[in-house]
Amino acid sequence: MLDRIKKKQADGFKEFVSSMETTGSPMRGQILTAGLMEDPIYMTYVMKNLKTFDDFLQLSSDDILKVMMSQKQMVGLFAKCIFGTDSDPVKKFESSLPTLVSKLKDELTYIKDVSSREKEGAAFFILETTRKFQLEDKIQGFSWIMPPQEIYRPLKVVEGYNIILFENGVVAAEGSCSKGKRAGKWSHYYETGKPLAEGEYFNDLKTGVWNFYYSNGQPKAQGSFRSDLKQGTWKEWDRNGQINQVVFSDGVKVNQSSN
Repeated sequence: MLDRIKKKQADGFKEFVSSMETTGSPMRGQILTAGLMEDPIYMTYVMKNLKTFDDFLQLSSDDILKVMMSQKQMVGLFAKCIFGTDSDPVKKFESSLPTLVSKLKDELTYIKDVSSREKEGAAFFILETTRKFQLEDKIQGFSWIMPPQEIYRPLKVVEGYNIILFENGVVAAEGSCSKGKRAGKWSHYYETGKPLAEGEYFNDLKTGVWNFYYSNGQPKAQGSFRSDLKQGTWKEWDRNGQINQVVFSDGVKVNQSSN
C-alpha cells in the first residue's frame, strides 16, 4: 500500500496525509492500522500531521478568515460544523472576526437540523481547502512535520527473526522472515508499547486467526484471513465493548449482526 506513496517522497507524503484527513472514520481507522503494520515508522509521521476541524479552530484569526471567505458556501459549511455543539465557537471570534460572526449567526438561524454525516462532510471540505491554502503558502498554520529522507525507502527486513523499532526505541513489530517475506507469527504494537495486532503470515500475506486491539489495549476485532483477505465470521468490538459479528467473503462484508 505504501510503496507507491513513498516513491513520490515528500509530495506523496503530503497527499496521503491530506487524503486521510478527508476519509471517513471507519475507513481511516482501517487504513491507519494496515499502514502501521506495513511500515510503523512512516505511519507515525503520518499520524503526527493529521488535522481535524478542532485544529482548524486553533488557527490564527487571519488564517481562518482567509479560508472562510474564499468561497460563498464556506460560511454555511462552517455553521453546519458547529451547529448543536456544547461549546460555541462563535463567541471566540466575536472581537477578532466580526465579519465572520455576523454571517455565521445568519446561517445558524436558517439551519433546523444537521446529520453527523453532513457535519463530517462539511468539516472535510474546510480541511481540504485549508490544506490547499497551506500548500499555496496563503496561510501560516498547519505546518508539516516531515519524515527524514531515509523513511521513504522500503522498510528493511532480514532473514530470520526481526525486531522493528519506532524512533523512540519502542518495539513496533517482531516476527520471522523467510526468503525476504514475513512468515509465521508476528506481533505489532502502538508507539506506546500497547498491542496493535497479532497473527500469522505466509509469504508476506496474513493467514489464519488474527487479533486486533485499540490503542488502550481493549479488543477491537478477531477473525480469520486467507491470503490477506478477511474470511468467515469476524467479531468486532466498538470502544464501549459492544460486539458485532460480521461475515466476510474474500474481504467483502456480506452480513452483520449485533449482540
